[in-house]
Amino acid sequence: MADEIQSQETPETAAVAQEEAEELVDTNGSDAPAEQAPVPVEKTAEGEVLPFPRARVVSIIRSEIKDKIIRSEVKEATNFWIGNLLKKIAKEMNNSMYGSVGIADFQRATKPYDMIEDIVKDRERIMVSTEKLKLDSDSIKRELGRFFETITGKSDEQTNGL
Repeated sequence: MADEIQSQETPETAAVAQEEAEELVDTNGSDAPAEQAPVPVEKTAEGEVLPFPRARVVSIIRSEIKDKIIRSEVKEATNFWIGNLLKKIAKEMNNSMYGSVGIADFQRATKPYDMIEDIVKDRERIMVSTEKLKLDSDSIKRELGRFFETITGKSDEQTNGL
């Protein structure tokens, strides 16, 4: 009797089972049977699902940060930030007009992030250039002041007061 109850499926439960099987195919990247256990998902203390395995994110952080304690909230925030960045890149790659996503789409999507370092360098170069221009304009202003003072015999303060 119990077997009969379990074998009877309503259209809603069949649709849910089909969706779960499709999600398993999407997450595993293959046509694995739905009976396989899903990939374990790591969660924060508050129960939020982390986008990436914590150990991998921490090992990457550890490769650059030595002799310091990395707080768990930093590990989690980094994990979420990387996940959000990946979502933005994926959205941009989705703007491709072709049916598949290629390396050109990836490069186009990641270009703004790759250019950040260059933009910072350009900003510094522009700031130095504007300081030079400012010094040059001040020098020219002083020279013009001296020239007209010699011609008119009056200083700039005297002519501006009139």
